[in-house]
Amino acid sequence: MSQGQLAQSLNTTQSAISLYEAGQRSVGIDMLLSVARILNRPLHYFLGDEGDMLYVKDSDIAQLIGELESHPEDLPELLAYWNFLRWRRMAAHSNGHH
Repeated sequence: MSQGQLAQSLNTTQSAISLYEAGQRSVGIDMLLSVARILNRPLHYFLGDEGDMLYVKDSDIAQLIGELESHPEDLPELLAYWNFLRWRRMAAHSNGHH
């Protein structure tokens, strides 16, 4: 199936399909499920060999994941900080701040 045919089946553009394939645009789970259905492939076919999560190459999240793979000991502190930021955001919203 060509990119154009797949794009038509997904009601999107060929350029969008090209960006997904190149890793230049992240793929939402709904789109991924639709592609898997159309191409008659299991979902894990589109994930990495080890079921890696999909993310845009050269993005901030890709860099963060690379750093965490090199320094897994940083993960607990990073998660604690992330939870603090989430708590702070929720506290600000409940106090009427946005």
